[in-house]
Amino acid sequence: MGRRLIALLLSLTLGLCLNEAGAFAYRGQQAGVNTGATDSGEPIAWHQRDVSMGLNFGAQWNDAARLALRQWNEAGADFNWHADSNSATPCVNDGINSTGWSERSCSGDWGSIIASTRVTMTRVGGTWYINDTDILFNSSLQYARYAGPQRYDADGRPVYDFIRVALHEFGHAAGLLHPNEAGQQVDAIMNSGSRSLNLDHLQGDDIQGLHRLYAGARGSLDIVFEGVNGYQIGAGRISVGLDTLRNRRARESGALTLEIRASTAGAGDDYYLLGRIELSRLDAGQQRSLGWLSTAYTPPPAGLHSLSLALVEDGAAATPIYRQAIGYLEMQSDTVNSAQSSAAPDSGGGPADILLWLLAVYGLGRRYAANN
Repeated sequence: MGRRLIALLLSLTLGLCLNEAGAFAYRGQQAGVNTGATDSGEPIAWHQRDVSMGLNFGAQWNDAARLALRQWNEAGADFNWHADSNSATPCVNDGINSTGWSERSCSGDWGSIIASTRVTMTRVGGTWYINDTDILFNSSLQYARYAGPQRYDADGRPVYDFIRVALHEFGHAAGLLHPNEAGQQVDAIMNSGSRSLNLDHLQGDDIQGLHRLYAGARGSLDIVFEGVNGYQIGAGRISVGLDTLRNRRARESGALTLEIRASTAGAGDDYYLLGRIELSRLDAGQQRSLGWLSTAYTPPPAGLHSLSLALVEDGAAATPIYRQAIGYLEMQSDTVNSAQSSAAPDSGGGPADILLWLLAVYGLGRRYAANN
């Protein structure tokens, strides 16, 4: 029932600091080894080209965060952020990307840090990928929205432009590092310290860096889910709710299979296969509405598991072309440890309604500790 994959998880926290410790910088890899900060060689980046980011700053600041995401999306690389909302807990490797305010960073007191981004990577088939990121803003500082140089209040305390701080952190979430800490002298929003705080939009070096991580014209690569509503288990079957499946390649896809997987804390990329659904091929540029799909269900052992969807092509199950977390499942004696929901999955509720249902029925709020 289980498949064993050799995998390794690595978590890092990157921050924009108040004091300062060429070209863009990113995390590199060579022959399956994470080589750290570099400006050459194979980068570590997201495998999928469309990545969701949950915004939890409140209405006013969520709008500002969307503007920052839009700047990165308009950089023209083959990468796209999607703003959404979720109730995920930051500082946990759960495959659910989230943002928000906090009185403490993931690693403790803020000190001189304005905001921090936690990036988790996994190695699949000898290649490193980003698979989770969480961003926290220091809630004790002052923020506003403005253009031009860094501003200060009447008492000389800094007032930070929310958008430029968000630009910096979303750059980290995409895989970029601090070029000035890699010995480079360039204008870049990705610089650490005051060198980025006096810039109010992406610079050429930032854009070149994103293109280095995600080369190619947007829309030429990858097959992606667009909208995942959750899952339901009952009567020996498991159902997953999907909006659409899109082929963003310029060629027909191979044979596609949707796998529903359960992983336990600390197991890396080892997983239990709960069910498999065969999908028809997609023509170049085609998208298909999927709705709720169902298959026979093989329960995992007792325990708390993270559930994910893995889209595999031509049977290459060890290297999914797309994987996305869909929630948590607690098993006790091979039985779902909660009452069955009375809400039908196709009752018309939107993603937010489905998420609340998942929280109530399957204990999404209970999360395992990440391996830091």
